[in-house]
Amino acid sequence: MKSFTQVSDTQCELVVDNSIFNEQIILKMTYWFTEKYCFYWKSKSDNEQTILFEKKQGNICPQEYKLLKEKVNQLLIDYRNREIINQETKNIRDILYIKAFANNDDYEDFSLNAE
Repeated sequence: MKSFTQVSDTQCELVVDNSIFNEQIILKMTYWFTEKYCFYWKSKSDNEQTILFEKKQGNICPQEYKLLKEKVNQLLIDYRNREIINQETKNIRDILYIKAFANNDDYEDFSLNAE
């Protein structure tokens, strides 16, 4: 997150670095706020995009702005960390899937029926 500022009584602007937070991460983060906010996206440059949060009803008070900023920051970091972990463990997960579904004669056949 490059910046998160309140631009009016009903709007906040988030500026994100595309090299750090991709579109999937941003979509996952904004999903949690769709009950109270509408979103408008715009590319600032090749490396930045702006997401405008617009409150559906009422104004954004200073306390709400502070909580919103903290939650947006926390969610962006959380989803970015999840993406990193998924990338780093992909090969391990692939091996486990292959092993789990492999048809291997070396394993004993277990009967589920009581004999």
